[in-house]
Amino acid sequence: MTNEGHRRAAVLTADDENSIRLLLARLYDAWARGDGDAYAACFTPKSDYITFNGIHLRGQAENAELHGALFRRILKGTKLSAEIESAELLSSGVALVHTVGSGRKKSYQTYVLVKSDSEWLIRSFQNTRVQPFSVWITRWMQKRAGR
Repeated sequence: MTNEGHRRAAVLTADDENSIRLLLARLYDAWARGDGDAYAACFTPKSDYITFNGIHLRGQAENAELHGALFRRILKGTKLSAEIESAELLSSGVALVHTVGSGRKKSYQTYVLVKSDSEWLIRSFQNTRVQPFSVWITRWMQKRAGR
């Protein structure tokens, strides 16, 4: 077992950062085109996807099926965009990426990416919508707990 304090930090190369940005651009482009299959192709076959309202999609097939249906109706013509807040290499071939959605409703996304055959794919994803009242009440409770 390696001592955490003595382990060398993994470094995300400029090529990896660029590849990750391209992966997210491909993801956003598939969304904008309403292509559920292309969207799901950005994920590993055994990926986990947690939607903003807590639905857990398991694997590319569930992801493609749900997003394909959403793109045909409720999400038709919508666009997805976010800014990378942080990207960190956790170990060789595994990266943690946090983004902030830039749409009308603020949200945070967490990605666990894996590199396979020199290509980054999404292994796990969670989207959390910011609920203004929830944020306020949580901060208020934290202040009261500090008394």
